[in-house]
Amino acid sequence: MKTIMYFIAAGPDGNIEQKMHNWTNKRYRGDLLYGLTHFEINNLGFIFPQFKKYRSIETSSWIPNMLDILRDKRKYDIVYTPYYEGIQALIYLRALRLYRKRIVVWNHPPIEKSGGFLRASLYKLFLKGIDKIIFTNKKAQTESVQTGLVSEDNTAVFDWGADLDFFNNILNEISGKEYKDVRFISTGVDHRDFETLVNAFKGLSLKLDLYLVDKEIYEKYKDVAENILVHFIEPNGSLESSLLSSYTVAKELAKSSVSVICSKPVPDRKLSFGLTSIIEATGLGKPVVITRNNYLPQHFEDNKVGLFVNPDDVVGLRNNIIKIGTDSELRRRLGENARQFALKKCNLELFSKDLALMFENI
Repeated sequence: MKTIMYFIAAGPDGNIEQKMHNWTNKRYRGDLLYGLTHFEINNLGFIFPQFKKYRSIETSSWIPNMLDILRDKRKYDIVYTPYYEGIQALIYLRALRLYRKRIVVWNHPPIEKSGGFLRASLYKLFLKGIDKIIFTNKKAQTESVQTGLVSEDNTAVFDWGADLDFFNNILNEISGKEYKDVRFISTGVDHRDFETLVNAFKGLSLKLDLYLVDKEIYEKYKDVAENILVHFIEPNGSLESSLLSSYTVAKELAKSSVSVICSKPVPDRKLSFGLTSIIEATGLGKPVVITRNNYLPQHFEDNKVGLFVNPDDVVGLRNNIIKIGTDSELRRRLGENARQFALKKCNLELFSKDLALMFENI
């Protein structure tokens, strides 16, 4: 049995120990821990780094984090992290073959060449210190391999999917409490296109619940239209606030009819905006109306989990909102597609088995 040292920097939703505790109590999505919750059932041991005071992603933490890991006398085989920020120094040490443990990381955007000789050389060395790089979509992997900096052999694509236990618990909790009218809901913060979203809903009889964490954006849209109910989530940085907001919003989605995920692609940020939200919707069996994104896995659209529109297309978004909002059979069918996709093709349990197999063979 291999043992994994799992690293992730502490955030507003707590450190890794707190996240695991709250996942056990069904108050935290296990998929956000990228397989950790299922290591033991897949015959993998795990430990967490014993950092004295750091575990942050700041540059000043790189060397202290590395030294704490090097001082750790416990036995483990692989260092694994969903985000490599915070252990860059350890990765460079691995590249120089001064650290013997294998390192596996997720890279959410595609790998791109760096400008300038020194910067490019350092980045090339850095990538040599990673034994396996995981992507959420094939396009990101393909573009990365095309740079010549990595190969298909040291990269992989995994179908990141919903924590069904977490979402099943929510469905049980809200059973019988669903909204009687057709209700749309929009959540998420990463590059959302609120202007297109709001303009698409203006003047419709269909209702939208819009959840925001940015006070300035909230003030801008709070009274924008009678059918758009804008909710502000106070981001006070506490663990309790983070858990309350994410869990409560997930329950609101479960009571609603359709999830609307309207994002605005940014040319220099090739990320799968909306991925966390669409996974949440599939786990709850909710259809989506979503902006297309070249870096979202294609399997969502192929499995017809919702209606897809092009970016900045107010008319297209509006037409799809009306289409799904006025057709109960369409909502039922797309919602069932979403749920079956999560149950049979893309969920945390399936993903974790694939991840464990990779660890065993690396």
